[in-house]
Amino acid sequence: MGRSLSLAAQRRRFRVAAPAAVLTVVLFAVLLHPGFSDTFREGASALGLMAAGTTTGVSVWLRARWSSGRRRRGWLWLLAAAVSAVLGNVWAAIAGYDPVTDPSLVSDLSVSLALALSIVGLLTFPTARRRGRNLTIMVLDGIVGGSAVLIMASVLVYDELLASVDQVFGPEFFSLLIPFLDVALVTFGLFLVLRSRGESRPALALVALGFLLYAIADLSFAVRVAQGTFTWGDFPDLGWIAGYLLIAVASWYPAGDEDEAVEDAHTAADARDTLLVFSVVGVAGIVQIFFSGGEEMQRAQEVLWLALAVATGARQVLLTADNAQLRRGLERRVAEQTADLRRLARRTETLLTSVGDGIYGVDARGRITSMNPSGARALGYTPEALLGQPAHELFHAPGVDGAPFPYEGCYIAEAIASGTVTSAEEDVYVCADGAEFPVEITASPLLDDDVVTGAVVVFRDVTQRREVDRMKNEFLSVVSHELRTPLTSIRGSLGLLAGGQLGELSPRATSMARIALESSERLTRLINDILDLERIESGARPMELAVIDARALVEAATAELDAMARGADVRLEVGDTAGTVLADRDRIVQTLINLLNNAIKFSSAGGRVVVDAQPRDGGTVLFRVHDEGRGIPADQIGTIFDRFHQVDSSDARQKGGTGLGLAISRGIVDRHGGRIWAESEPGRSTTVQFTLPAPHRSRLAGEAVPADAPTILVCDDEPAVVGTLSAMLAQHGYRPVGVGDGDEAIARATAERPAAVLLDLRMSGTSGAEVLAELRRGERTRNIPVVVVSGLAPESDPELSPQADGWLVKPVTEGQLVQAVEVALAGRLSESAVLLVEDDEDLAEVISALLHAHGLRVDHATTAASAIETGRAVRPQVIVLDLHLPDDDGSAVVAAFRRDPALAATPLVVYSAADVEVERRASLELGPTVFLTKGRTAPEDLEQRVLGLLDAVTGRPAEARVPTSPTTTSTTTTGTTTTTTSRTASDTIPKEER
Repeated sequence: MGRSLSLAAQRRRFRVAAPAAVLTVVLFAVLLHPGFSDTFREGASALGLMAAGTTTGVSVWLRARWSSGRRRRGWLWLLAAAVSAVLGNVWAAIAGYDPVTDPSLVSDLSVSLALALSIVGLLTFPTARRRGRNLTIMVLDGIVGGSAVLIMASVLVYDELLASVDQVFGPEFFSLLIPFLDVALVTFGLFLVLRSRGESRPALALVALGFLLYAIADLSFAVRVAQGTFTWGDFPDLGWIAGYLLIAVASWYPAGDEDEAVEDAHTAADARDTLLVFSVVGVAGIVQIFFSGGEEMQRAQEVLWLALAVATGARQVLLTADNAQLRRGLERRVAEQTADLRRLARRTETLLTSVGDGIYGVDARGRITSMNPSGARALGYTPEALLGQPAHELFHAPGVDGAPFPYEGCYIAEAIASGTVTSAEEDVYVCADGAEFPVEITASPLLDDDVVTGAVVVFRDVTQRREVDRMKNEFLSVVSHELRTPLTSIRGSLGLLAGGQLGELSPRATSMARIALESSERLTRLINDILDLERIESGARPMELAVIDARALVEAATAELDAMARGADVRLEVGDTAGTVLADRDRIVQTLINLLNNAIKFSSAGGRVVVDAQPRDGGTVLFRVHDEGRGIPADQIGTIFDRFHQVDSSDARQKGGTGLGLAISRGIVDRHGGRIWAESEPGRSTTVQFTLPAPHRSRLAGEAVPADAPTILVCDDEPAVVGTLSAMLAQHGYRPVGVGDGDEAIARATAERPAAVLLDLRMSGTSGAEVLAELRRGERTRNIPVVVVSGLAPESDPELSPQADGWLVKPVTEGQLVQAVEVALAGRLSESAVLLVEDDEDLAEVISALLHAHGLRVDHATTAASAIETGRAVRPQVIVLDLHLPDDDGSAVVAAFRRDPALAATPLVVYSAADVEVERRASLELGPTVFLTKGRTAPEDLEQRVLGLLDAVTGRPAEARVPTSPTTTSTTTTGTTTTTTSRTASDTIPKEER
């Protein structure tokens, strides 16, 4: 097997070889001009033949080294032919033989051998295999081409040769043999070009053309020798020189695939084959008409013309039959596909008409091309009346001020312009009668060969859903007032009765009163828990955040339940506790009380319950409640935080409780941006633990803001306010960016995607409310936390306040500002999603477990197709990608996400079994990209890399990030390399690994 040569290198060398050959031919054409002396031209001819022959030999030898299989053998045969011809010429020159008066037997033998070796070489090259009718057509093409060449040779050459030869097997034998071999060589060259296909065809065509020029020179030489007029240094010598150089150039022609696999040719001769065959026939006819003069070959020429005519006719008959069969097959296939399309169209129409949601399509200009009946009914039109109408102008409701929204900012325009999918977009549509109704939108681009030709929009009337939400809130208010008030009276009355304050009761009546009192207390707890859970999950219950010492929270909860623990004969202990958190004190104490209450209830007498808290890497504090009770079965460990869940149905009667305590605890922790989970050994112990965010460390005086500090966009039309807020943020390790108007805020947020936005509502021009609405509509900005800093309270705008991630009323203190930003960023981290693309289920389970421990949602995909679909649906913050997938290479996932503007800048970790070549990495990058190798980088190190990239995306503080483990650093030096494509993310990777 020869040494391979890259396709790019072959192209570069061919671009040098081809012009060099042309210049060489031009040079010798000048040197052979009759104006020079005979001696000079004879020397120039000899030099040209030796140089061209040697160049051809070297070039063919190099091509043989770079080739393989049958191609290599073909080039080696041509190398042997070139060596034979050059040696013959050298011998003739050294011995001083004259080709006219004293021809050299050795030279004639070497030339004849060279021609024979060339024919073998042409027959050795692999060609497209043909079968049946195609093979017959190819053979007929060879007969036609060969007959035409023989006719030309008989007219131009053999009349003269036969006239000069006394006997065929006499001394002039080679005068007849060499021209015959030349004709055969040209015929086989033509035959080879007809049989070749693909990338090798141009090179073989150059070889055939080179042999044609060589044969013309040989035939001219034979005729002129027969006539006694040959001299070295004439223009016909250029045929040998040019023929040699064409073969040399052919050996430099680039070929991308040098293996032996040759595809079958399933189609008949194409237009180029037909043109080539009949061009040769035409030339033969011209030669026959204008140059035929002798009678000796007349009979042979008639036989050749008859063979040529029969072969041509048979060829055309077969082509006609083949085309007719092909046409019938295509017609049948078109009919079948048309029937399939009709069935598919009917099925699609049935689906669209049966769907309750509205579905309509628009063209590239936003005009409606289709509308299903449900959508037309909802809008009060007929489907036909909507066709051709501009959807945005027709039924998209204007803004609150009555001004229409610009089409450029519409989700339809975004889907068409950027090719992105918009999901869960909220809008208001206007019916034909002017009535408005709220809708939820999904807009998808309509693609045709990667070109966006329109969009498909699905809309759903959410009037009933909003009404249900309103009724739910009203119900909560009614329950809060109408149930709690009488329950308070009932409980108080029963307490008086059971305590004997209203007189002595009989023992039986006292027992009944105590049972009623306990039941009323249980009912009160149930109502309180339901109301708390609903308010926590809906966000209606505000949190009062402050920086609190973790020990103070733990001690407050244990003091509350100390009496209960002593009554159950359970030791309640506080373990090692440290750290500070940013939290609502009452809500976290309530969470700890719920967890301790469960731990005490399910502990045996004499048991122990331990609660502690410790700071963790990553800017969080971990709280743990450990008991030595009966534990939780493995099949129920994942459901204990569900509503009304009881591990044992008898627990509600024997131990009390509503089954809502853990659900409430999860809601409280989630709203703080933390995570809660349980670990248990059945029969031995249970540990419930949760994390809370730690506050920022204040920056020391003179300390520079880190380069990777979270960027906070501060928008206020008062420069003094922008300066004050920016100074506060910088003091706590943030990088503030101030803007003075709403339009600039939207542009900067879209371009830079800051960690959070501080927004004033009352600004000239574009108001804060309009900025917030635009940010929530934008694909790149909808998930950016927005904290409103306004002189108005949130109650002043009940529709706007749910869209904000925080609300501060001016004047704002430094503590309030930092706490609001902390909560917004913590909430953003709790919503972070990681897309894990890995087909190994065991490894995926390990990685998912590691990331789940940090409160991250992990969406797992096992194929490239499911990864692309999932990524477009969930918009992950980080992607972990294996390159070797069952259905496609991981590069297909990267290519699809690059075409999606919402995903093109997503941080990516390529976690593959094999090292990714450096030259391939640029094609696998999205946003900040890290390349890791399985086996060298453990899943725990992968976990740290993912967290580091999430830090950059979500705006976690630099000092709170998880440091890279020493294992990762050492593996880098043994071959694992890491690259990044973003200045922001590169700062999350240690310098020694960049």
